[in-house]
Amino acid sequence: MSSKTFQIRDYKFNQQAVNRLALEDHLEENWPVVYQIYNNREIYIGETTNLKNRMNQHLANEEKSSLRQGAMKVVFDETFNKSAALDLESYLIQYFSGDGKFKVLNRNDGMCDRDYYDRANYRKTFEEIWNRLRELKIADKTIAEINNSELFKFSPYKNLNFEQLNVVTEIVQNIDEAICDSKKSLSIIDGDAGTGKTIIIMYLAKLLADLQNFDNQNDDIDDESNFNIFFELENINQNFKNKSIALVVPQPSLCGRIRKIFNKIDLGSASIRIFSPVQFGKCDDNFDITLVDEAHLLKVGVTGTLGKIVHEIDDKIFGDSEIHSELDWIMAKSKNVVLVFSDQQRIRPANINAKDIAKYANEFTKRKYYLKTQMRSRGGKKYIDYIHDILSNSFRPPAKETFDGFEAKIFDNIREFASAIERRETEFGLSRMVAGFAWKWNSKKNKGAYDIEIDGVKFRWNSTQNNWIGSKNSAQEVGSIYTVQGDDLNYVGIIIGEDLIYRDGKLIFNRKACADSGAMKRSQRQVAEGYTISEDDMLEQVLRTYRILMNRAVKGVYIYACDDELREYLKKYF
Repeated sequence: MSSKTFQIRDYKFNQQAVNRLALEDHLEENWPVVYQIYNNREIYIGETTNLKNRMNQHLANEEKSSLRQGAMKVVFDETFNKSAALDLESYLIQYFSGDGKFKVLNRNDGMCDRDYYDRANYRKTFEEIWNRLRELKIADKTIAEINNSELFKFSPYKNLNFEQLNVVTEIVQNIDEAICDSKKSLSIIDGDAGTGKTIIIMYLAKLLADLQNFDNQNDDIDDESNFNIFFELENINQNFKNKSIALVVPQPSLCGRIRKIFNKIDLGSASIRIFSPVQFGKCDDNFDITLVDEAHLLKVGVTGTLGKIVHEIDDKIFGDSEIHSELDWIMAKSKNVVLVFSDQQRIRPANINAKDIAKYANEFTKRKYYLKTQMRSRGGKKYIDYIHDILSNSFRPPAKETFDGFEAKIFDNIREFASAIERRETEFGLSRMVAGFAWKWNSKKNKGAYDIEIDGVKFRWNSTQNNWIGSKNSAQEVGSIYTVQGDDLNYVGIIIGEDLIYRDGKLIFNRKACADSGAMKRSQRQVAEGYTISEDDMLEQVLRTYRILMNRAVKGVYIYACDDELREYLKKYF
């Protein structure tokens, strides 16, 4: 497909300019086109087969009143069909959202990742269209820059695959039914790392806000929308009016970053309040709908500096001195709950487990969904399963595997390992070294100290826990599990410390080399129940940590193992 088939025309978004449409060119009245209406702050992206009629509809609609007298760009291409135009519309919505130049005014009403004839070639044209929009100064960042940005990663404007689309549809229906029947609902989203669980939570938050804002009398909804039934059936969208919505994010640094992202999103009159678990517990309000990302990181009881606050929250909500979990706070203060929960991504004994959720089966109507489609790693589900089997004493792959489009490599030399990650950072960005917590964090108090030394090569742990990946020194530092969980990296360079060793055909936890005191600390409930953490428990926890780190990779994973025997074992597979 020629890159010269498209053109981008300029118009004013006012009645006089719209009246002149279709007088000289039939494409303005009877052809699939994609348009952007914008002012200095806001933008709306749309698709239509009749530009003149669509613009008259927009001008008559108060929903677009802030854009009147603004500008309009329209993409014309005589090779476009309806499928290509819809795909370009969703493509531009995603990338304008990730670009950050404008606040995007579009609803989250059902973009879906549909295939169609010759899509790969159309997609090449889309990138050229984006580059032309940058030349016209209505977009700032390159596609590569946006793909590497957290604004894009956590944006609620994402194309859903059909698996995700079905889950979102059923969850909205669950909540609607619960509201109608005056009951409580619990929806649980599980799945391997990289299957898009967080995407669903962000998407749901925006969709619920859009349902609250929709005006049945004056607003319109595209018939192509996957969720048009929720907007068009008044008895459904009315159920979501004036509902209080909370979004709980257990990682403190990520919680702050998501707040900033939602500040750049048009939520209309709806309010989505974003909390850490402790902030949620301290809040005086209860909520109609609570969405929880990474719920496997919620904790059961806390000692130390937070212990007093936790006990105060327990007393405030329950009026007793029993040990409660952060999940208990959420369930007590919410009517409808959506949890992202994956038992395989729990990283501490103090994190909640499946039993903590199961006890709410009677009080809440519970439904569970398991996502299977791999969206992060180019190695696909095949790579995720392969890593799980390698880092296991129960399953071992029968032979070495390779993965199309994904690089998996093990190094004998730590200098070569570090240099390889540095080259990938220069080439692709978002390439970082990470490690198991097998070295003390000396540089936390002494900034001049080094933490990790291997064969004369010295490294420091992450100098910040707040958005470490995006910090200025991160490419020269080593991140721990607590800084990267939930994030994507193009290349992951993982150092496996001597907390994991290989002897006599088995993977073994080496307690002497473990520097993560929190990983070996029992929760308050475990202490109260007299539960002891065994070597097998710690082995599974360390294996889980290394699997999670390896599953952060999009394009490739580089591995250096400190234990010689472990390195030789891994060479069988990489």
